[in-house]
Amino acid sequence: MTNARGPSSETFEETTGSDACVCSIGNATEHYVTGILGLVATLVVGLQVYPWLQSIADTMSYLGSTWLVFSFAAIWLVCWIALEVAWEWRAGRVHLP
Repeated sequence: MTNARGPSSETFEETTGSDACVCSIGNATEHYVTGILGLVATLVVGLQVYPWLQSIADTMSYLGSTWLVFSFAAIWLVCWIALEVAWEWRAGRVHLP
């Protein structure tokens, strides 16, 4: 391997075993499906909490729309992560304590 300073004799080894990452995605389709299901869950939850979010947004004159967008993005992220972990746990690839 060469770099900007010249040839190097360093070798890189991948670690395997119990310290390996458990978050690798085996199938991208599963990841996309959980993202879409998270979006659907966000729409369902968002419709239920929208009046409450709107009342908070009304108190902020300039940042009201930013608050709504951030809230829906946060709800989607939480739903997506929860569904992803549940899917991986159900598939037996993640062992929760």
